[in-house]
Amino acid sequence: MKRLQLDFHRNPSVVPWLGLLLTVIGIVAVLWVMTQLDVAKENRNQLEIREDEVALRLRQQEARRLAEQKASPVSGKVAKVTQAQLVQNEIGMGILEEVWRPEIAFTRIDIATVEQDIKLELEAKTLNDVLLLVDRLNAHPAVRNVSLARNAIKSGDPFKPAVASIEFFWKDAKADALKASNVASQVTGATR
Repeated sequence: MKRLQLDFHRNPSVVPWLGLLLTVIGIVAVLWVMTQLDVAKENRNQLEIREDEVALRLRQQEARRLAEQKASPVSGKVAKVTQAQLVQNEIGMGILEEVWRPEIAFTRIDIATVEQDIKLELEAKTLNDVLLLVDRLNAHPAVRNVSLARNAIKSGDPFKPAVASIEFFWKDAKADALKASNVASQVTGATR
């Protein structure tokens, strides 16, 4: 056992190596922890940068996919609508110009280019004028089908005009020519 020193005026002769060693170890541990925190912070920053890059790539891929989906027709109906929009409705309007007479007033015209359909609401001087218009449409070679949806006499008007709704479908000359050429090629192929 070590002797107790009771003389407090005298300097102790023992050097506190243990305390100095523990202090140095504590400082080294604190420095090591601080460097590890900096390394962890840098790793977190790099991970966030990589996550942002991946998210950007995913957004770009999604944008490309949507652009490709818009560019290519998804179904046959979309292709048909696109094709019909390229075809002008000049055929249907030309038919209307040919069959129109001054005693008929078109109050509404709805054109559906995909179905090649025109719906008309009209007023005529008499019901006979409406029926003559239907006959002229039926006689036209470019018209497939005509239907008289409704007809009536406007009773509130002093001139008593006839009002009617007519719908007709026109033929596409290009499609008919293509069908005719296909039929002709099948017939010539069958006769050989």
